[in-house]
Amino acid sequence: MFDGADPSSLADEVLEARVIGYAAQITALTAQFFAHVAVLEERRSWSGPGISSLAQWLSWKAEITQRTAHEQVRVARALRGLPVIRAAFAQGRLSYSKVRALTRVATDVREQELVNLALSCTASQVERAVRAMRQIDAANGTDEPVAPRESAGRWKWNADGTLSVSLRFTPLDGARFLAGAVRAEYERTRTVSDDDLPVPAGVPRNAAGALETVSGEPDSEVRPANRRDLWRHVPSNVAPAVVAMADMVHEGIAMPDLAPGAEILIHAGDGVESAHLDDGPALSAAEVGEASCGAARREVLSARVSGRPGRLALLGLGRKKRAPNKALVKALFVRDRCCQMPGCERTRHLHAHHVVLWSAGGATDPDNLILLCGSCHRALHRGEFGIAAHGGQRFSFHWPDGAPIDVAPSMRAPGQWRPNADVASDATVPVGGGRLELGYATEVIYAVWEWKERNAAAVAA
Repeated sequence: MFDGADPSSLADEVLEARVIGYAAQITALTAQFFAHVAVLEERRSWSGPGISSLAQWLSWKAEITQRTAHEQVRVARALRGLPVIRAAFAQGRLSYSKVRALTRVATDVREQELVNLALSCTASQVERAVRAMRQIDAANGTDEPVAPRESAGRWKWNADGTLSVSLRFTPLDGARFLAGAVRAEYERTRTVSDDDLPVPAGVPRNAAGALETVSGEPDSEVRPANRRDLWRHVPSNVAPAVVAMADMVHEGIAMPDLAPGAEILIHAGDGVESAHLDDGPALSAAEVGEASCGAARREVLSARVSGRPGRLALLGLGRKKRAPNKALVKALFVRDRCCQMPGCERTRHLHAHHVVLWSAGGATDPDNLILLCGSCHRALHRGEFGIAAHGGQRFSFHWPDGAPIDVAPSMRAPGQWRPNADVASDATVPVGGGRLELGYATEVIYAVWEWKERNAAAVAA
C-alpha cells in the first residue's frame, strides 16, 4: 500500500521494488483509462462546440497532446474486440507500450499467441516482432491495404532555443530534397569567378545542365578542385543548404498581406524582457541585428496593458469602422494565434468576432475582438455558448446556463488514491527475457495461426 515514504529514505532494493510495483500499478490504471475512453467514444458525450473528435477532447480535458490522444483512441477502439489482451492489460501484465504494438496486428484469433509472446519479451522486442509480422502479412496479402507512402515532417523548439526538424520523405521526394540541397549549397558557396568557368570542349552535361566527369580525365581538368565535391555529392551537413533554400523561397515567392508564419516576427519593446521570435525562443542582440537585414521580417511592439506585461497594445478603430483593418487583423493573429474557444485550437479560416455585437454598440478594438473559427462562430450565434469581455483584452467563455467553460481544466484526482492490491508488484516484468529469436518466434506463431485457420475451415465445412 502507498505509505507516502520519501523515496530518498528507502534502501536500494526497496526503491527498485517500488519502481517496478508502481510501473505495474500505472499499467493497470492505464487499462482502466482505455476502457473508459472506449465507452466515452461509443456515447459521443464529448462532442460540443469546437470539439470535432474525442482526441481533441482528450487534448483539452486531459492535457494530452493531440498526436498522443489520436493513438490512444486507436488503441481503445482496437481493445474492444481483443478480450485476452484487454485482460492482461488490466492485470498489469502487459504494459501500454506492448499493448500499443500488439493492437497493430492482433485479431481475436491471433491474440492469445501474441500475449504469450509479449509476456516473455521486452517492449522493444515486441515492437520488433510486430514490425516483422506486418511485413509478413503485407507479403502474404493478408494485411489490410497499406496506405500510399507520404512524406512527413515535424518541428519543435528545444529548451536551449534551437529548432529540431524531423523529415521522412518518399523516395522521389527524398531525391528532390537532396537535389535541391546540392543546388542550394552550390549557390551558397559559389564565387563571382564561378559564373565564368571555362568548360573544356567535349565535356558532357547531364539533364540539369551540370558538368559530368569524362571517363579517363581527372576531375581537376573538368572543374576547379574546390568545386568538385559540390558538383558531385550531397553535403554531409545539409543545414546551411536548407537555410539557403528557405532564403530563396522567401525572396522568390510573393505572399498576401495577411499570411501568418510567412514573416519572421520579432517581439520587442518595453513590455518584453528580451527580444524573441513570435512563439519562439529569445534572440541575442547580434541575432536581432542579423534579422534586421532580412526583408521578410517584421517587429511586433508589445507594451504593458492594465499592468499585464507582454499584452499587445493594439490600435483599435472604435465605432468608426465595423471591419478591422489589415494591421489590426495581423495583430489579432499574433495575439490569439488560433480559435479562442477552449479546446478548439484551429488555426485556419478564422473570423474576427465582435464580442459585443457591432449592431449593439460594440467597438472595433482589441478589447472587443476575438478570433473564432467558422464552426465555433456559427455555434456562438446559435447560442451553444457565450463570450464575455472584461476589458484589457481579457475574455471568458460560458455555457448557455451560465456555467464557465474552463480554458485549461485542472487535473484533480477524485479522493485519496491508493494502489490496487490485486495487481502483482512484478506484473510488468517479462517472464522469460533474454535474446529474441525473431525468425523462430514468428515461424512458430504463424504455424499456430495456420493450424487454427485449417481447423476453422474444417469445422465450417
